[in-house]
Amino acid sequence: MTVAPDLGGPASPPRLTCVILAGGSGTRLWPRSRQRLPKHFLPLAPDGRSLLRHAYERAAGLGGEVLVVSAAEQGPQVVRELPELPPGHLLLEPEPRGTGPALAWAALEAERITPGAVMVSVHADHYIPDPAVFGALASAAWWAREAQLLVAVGLRPTWAAPGFGYIEAGDEWPRPAGLPGAVWPLRRAVRFVEKPDHELALFMVDSGRFLWNTGLFAWPAQLLLSELAMFAPAVLTAVRDALLKSSFVEFAKEWAQIPSGVVERLVLERSSRLGVLPSDLEWSDLGSFRDLHQVGGAAGLADSSGNVSSGAVLLDGCQGSFIDSTSGRLVVVIGGTDLAVVDTPDALLVCPLSRVQEVSRVVARLRSEGRSELL
Repeated sequence: MTVAPDLGGPASPPRLTCVILAGGSGTRLWPRSRQRLPKHFLPLAPDGRSLLRHAYERAAGLGGEVLVVSAAEQGPQVVRELPELPPGHLLLEPEPRGTGPALAWAALEAERITPGAVMVSVHADHYIPDPAVFGALASAAWWAREAQLLVAVGLRPTWAAPGFGYIEAGDEWPRPAGLPGAVWPLRRAVRFVEKPDHELALFMVDSGRFLWNTGLFAWPAQLLLSELAMFAPAVLTAVRDALLKSSFVEFAKEWAQIPSGVVERLVLERSSRLGVLPSDLEWSDLGSFRDLHQVGGAAGLADSSGNVSSGAVLLDGCQGSFIDSTSGRLVVVIGGTDLAVVDTPDALLVCPLSRVQEVSRVVARLRSEGRSELL
């Protein structure tokens, strides 16, 4: 397990609590990812381990405490995957209310466990093989404590991705006196742009001012709570009220009344204390089978024709495709080019890699037709 670098400096490093957000169902990876087995539990990393295991080892490598926020129905799976996680460090939501309430709860726990903690937030379903992520997160944590800031880790875009979130970076933030020299530079965050169309994405990438929003954040837990109290007081009050309930049934009733929302819209877009840390990390949200094909190729798993495959697969004249079989039967592809072929015991998906983002529409259609057994 890689450990975060010592960035040096006269001051003691921040006391950290790393929060792993492990919710969602990964509908764009259907039929591989399902509600009962979402993508962060699947062995989708090139080394055959789950994304949640990768995220946990990344979090543990930073030092400090680790909290996992997940859905109540996924609790047993989290425990099986992370048996070393202390029971009190698993926060189970009765139902999803967005990252705002989830991180509010985590901040309250972080402050209770380690008063004055700097909270680092990561996602369980992202793939980040780059060891430089430890330098990025450690730098973000130093900035968060020394300058009392909400810090987002941004990624310099490599292409005009319309499905991503972007952050516009402004002037460089002045360095506090106590910041070690090895800490990465920080820019002021101007605004968020969520999922622009292709033309706007091209403009933003060409401008050189915009970074991808990786969903990696650092902030003093108390600062996040203060900003929530200012910009989303109803959310913070409702979370606190829910946590006062003595039974899970009562807690679930209260939790269902919490206004939903993502932390970007509830707090970050409104705060004047937001910085963005530019980086060039090797990072993927593994949001589609195209992403899995690219990550597998970068990890050396592609054959001489650029195919990435797993399971019982036989290819003949196939090029640049992603083939994944977990059904137990042989999957044969002849002459296919740039395809996604995903075979599970109860469903088969075949589509061009260029259209894998449309898989979520299939999931929506199955849901509208009441085909819950396939979701």
